[in-house]
Amino acid sequence: MRSKLLNGITSVIIVLALLSFYGWSVRHHGIPGKSHGLWGKFLVTLTSFPDLVTQAAEEVEKLPGTFVPTHPAFASVNRLDYDINVLVSYSNEEGNRAIEVRNLKTQAVKKSWEVKGGLKPHHRIMHPLLLSNDRMAYATNGYDGIYCMNAAGEQLWHQKEIGHHHSMNAGIGETMWVCAYDLSEASHPSNGVTYEMGGVKYHFLDNYIAQLDTETGAILFKRSMAELLLDHGLEHLIIKSVVVDDPIHLNDVEPVLESSEYMLAGDVFLSFRTSSVILHYRPSIDSVVRVIEGPFTSQHDVDIVDGQTIAFFNNNAPTKRFKEDGGRSKEPNLLKYPAYSSHIKYYDLASQTFSAPNQEAYSQHGVYSFTEGLFEFLPNGDVLIEEQNPSLLWVFRQDSLLFKGILPSHHEGYHHLLNWTRVVD
Repeated sequence: MRSKLLNGITSVIIVLALLSFYGWSVRHHGIPGKSHGLWGKFLVTLTSFPDLVTQAAEEVEKLPGTFVPTHPAFASVNRLDYDINVLVSYSNEEGNRAIEVRNLKTQAVKKSWEVKGGLKPHHRIMHPLLLSNDRMAYATNGYDGIYCMNAAGEQLWHQKEIGHHHSMNAGIGETMWVCAYDLSEASHPSNGVTYEMGGVKYHFLDNYIAQLDTETGAILFKRSMAELLLDHGLEHLIIKSVVVDDPIHLNDVEPVLESSEYMLAGDVFLSFRTSSVILHYRPSIDSVVRVIEGPFTSQHDVDIVDGQTIAFFNNNAPTKRFKEDGGRSKEPNLLKYPAYSSHIKYYDLASQTFSAPNQEAYSQHGVYSFTEGLFEFLPNGDVLIEEQNPSLLWVFRQDSLLFKGILPSHHEGYHHLLNWTRVVD
């Protein structure tokens, strides 16, 4: 009996000693820079295992980038006294992509299409285009060409030679213009371009514009933007951009549908984000009519206001992210600039002047999108704005707010990422 008691006490002492040593080892080797040797590495791995399990679980539970966290303080506004029908796309509960015509005022869905199969969680249907007879032109951004389906969801054509990115706009007659990559020689966008400077070689991504026949999907016109700049003596725009591997970043091709003194039907306006420039281009004679630069940066979505005026979404943001404080936050007596915000910028082709009406109202409501973003003028003069990064929709009547909303999702606390909302009839 006494022997069993002594053995028990001895075992307890040994266990406590081992636990003590283990605890000391964890404490010692858990300090950054002190996990020496195999024993130290083993301990760090062993004690980190619960954290790794937790991290893995969080990664599994993390939603794909097609969903956006809804701010806890978000409050919708709906003072609309008329219907606005918009074309939206999003990831549905089945993991497919829904395309809908939705009434902003009532949130009623008027028409819908569904894209199934071959989709990865991050794939977006960006800026789909509603054609005549309820046909839908669409693409998974940057991949697998451009498709067209009918109202029943049946595929009508598939253009495999180009991959769509950013905007897709209706042209004259049964045509459409798209921002594109050339897929004719590869299954994934490569489109590499190279140049040399100071004995160093640099490589960057080319972008294309393409015009398609909406009845058949046939390519009617295709032009490399890198070649366009080189052919017209504008290659300096490449090194003007701070984004070395993507100095063009074409994000809109806006076709001119009616001729005027300052533009001809068939012209297009091209928006290059990373060099903050807009080109007025005439494909019929391969001419760059205007190079528009000025008090705007990282712009998107050029629209034609009238025969002598264009407007665009001025992101008013740097083309590349940087440290928030610039390293000088502790210095006293800093000169303070007014806060930057995104807004709609107008450019008068006749006087070559810029203006930004209602900029203060947009600023007061915090409208800001570092990337993407767009707007559309409504028939009554109101304007719809997509603040894409937080995925908010706004409607303003001059400086008065009529609507602020999101696209609710099936995940609590999240709403759908917006994919370039389009106003439709």
